[in-house]
Amino acid sequence: MFPAVRERFPKLLRLDGHELPPPIAFDVEAPTTLPPCKGSYFGSDNVKVLALRFLQLYYSIYDSGDRQGLLDAYHDGACCSLSIPFFPQNPSRSTLGEYFKDSRNVKKLKDPTMRFKLLKHTRLNVVAFLNELPKTQHDINSFVVDVCAQTNTLLCFAVHGIFKEVDGKSRDSVRAFTRVFVVVPAGNSGLCIVNDQLFVRNATTEEIRKAFVMPAPTPSSSPVPTLSAEQQEMLQAFSMQSGMNLEWSQKCLQDNDWDYSRAAQVFTQLKAEGKIPEVAFLK
Repeated sequence: MFPAVRERFPKLLRLDGHELPPPIAFDVEAPTTLPPCKGSYFGSDNVKVLALRFLQLYYSIYDSGDRQGLLDAYHDGACCSLSIPFFPQNPSRSTLGEYFKDSRNVKKLKDPTMRFKLLKHTRLNVVAFLNELPKTQHDINSFVVDVCAQTNTLLCFAVHGIFKEVDGKSRDSVRAFTRVFVVVPAGNSGLCIVNDQLFVRNATTEEIRKAFVMPAPTPSSSPVPTLSAEQQEMLQAFSMQSGMNLEWSQKCLQDNDWDYSRAAQVFTQLKAEGKIPEVAFLK
């Protein structure tokens, strides 16, 4: 029994109340290799479509410069909080200084009164708070979504991704975020946020290198009318063959100077490399 346990846990020193002999090992640290990061997890195609549509609409408004339009996204009794990493050396002067005063990092914040005060209650207060945060541009291609829980009346999911600030003293600073939404069904097959937890940190060098490599298409209600009849026909065919929606199909064709064969080759390569975001296939 003991050798088998020690094989699994080589640094184990005590088992079932008994001291174990010290492990025999060389004073050389074995390299630690983290498992590769997995992609998004939705549980079902229906939830995938629902969540991605919600995120696409939410962040198009969030990044528009006026977040008042998010009022309809929140429940009357919604709750929201923000957290950033704690910097013990000089927290107020960290590069995340604009987020510091609103950070509800409960690992360091022990005062129960402040813990409660930093929670934003009701949708009016939540959206007013979001309007005070720096203006942003999110890289929707960087989003990884994980559905944590799902019932007939509730959906909880986390979205991880990259954004950059577009104004203020930290303009062009690239941040990473994790946001956990708890939502309930709303009218017109939509979702309504009852709880919103936002965590913001500085992006790593690798995250910055990969961010905004493939710009998202400019939102448009109907990109087709500006095209010639030949281009419209080509767009419809490309959308049908690739499975992408018209907006992303048009972007792919435009980026390749409307060379259908070259666009198809680029699409095939990017899809094989996993570089086309899932929102591109929402129709």
